[in-house]
Amino acid sequence: MNERLNRLNQFKSLMAAIADPVDEVIYHYTSAEGLRGIIENSEIWLTNVAFVNDKTECKALQEEKALFKDKDFTNSFVRDMWNRFDRHPDDNFDTYIASFSRGPETLDQWRAYGNFRIGFNANKLMSPRSNVYQCVYIKNKIKNWILKKERLKEWQGNSLTDEYKRGAAYNLIYAASMKYKNSHFKNEREVRLISISHHTWKPFPNSPSMFKDDPPIHYRNHPVYKTPVPYIKFIIDKDEAQPIIVSETEIEMKQRKLKEENIRKRDLLPIVEILVGPMLHQEEARISCKILLSDKGYENVKTNLSKIPYRGF
Repeated sequence: MNERLNRLNQFKSLMAAIADPVDEVIYHYTSAEGLRGIIENSEIWLTNVAFVNDKTECKALQEEKALFKDKDFTNSFVRDMWNRFDRHPDDNFDTYIASFSRGPETLDQWRAYGNFRIGFNANKLMSPRSNVYQCVYIKNKIKNWILKKERLKEWQGNSLTDEYKRGAAYNLIYAASMKYKNSHFKNEREVRLISISHHTWKPFPNSPSMFKDDPPIHYRNHPVYKTPVPYIKFIIDKDEAQPIIVSETEIEMKQRKLKEENIRKRDLLPIVEILVGPMLHQEEARISCKILLSDKGYENVKTNLSKIPYRGF
């Protein structure tokens, strides 16, 4: 028992050392409709990566075939996982994303994404079902990040088995693929909220409980693609964990989870401020935000006006 506990503790220490927590306020630019939906429903919509503006979203690292040579690695588990990742790209489309930005407001962001900027405490967006990743736009920077993480002293834990090290190596390469983004988007200073939900459970047909934490998938009409776009909801859940029901079919599980999501008690999102962008009737928009926030329980959220001298029409 002690050996098993030591192994788990060493694995947790290794995973914590690999992680790059984002400990700051991050910002989501959105429309009036998006602002209302986030605050009224206490939920953030994460869109399937196949339908976002960047065609290489969460897949840019897979295109860097020559990023490493085998001799670059000192950790055989990370080397083998990179080679596997390089040979077998992920085409499952199970990744869902909401995009945020770091730092000061920019006119480009206002023009592209809407008239409201919502500030969130990034730490409080982390959950067992979601992660927050700060984007890296330079090829050598993500390469050096991986090499730094593969040399961590935490890999040397004397209780870690090969299985645990392979798991850690997978998580390292996965995190790198979530962090790396095409350099043409660098001015956005993106931070990503990422979650996974499998639309097919074929790898584990006899074990639907393997995906007990997958959030239900919803669909909305896209004005450009003219097709249903899959998305999932990020919710801070007040409810206690539900018991795992292993005797149900896949369809029964999906139907149950959709019903449970609708009646789930939700906590407020970690919103700390809202900035009203350059627009007509800016002061009225600020008053509207204050009323909406207060009415929905967000009593201590600051509401400010952008000082960028842009008419916004």
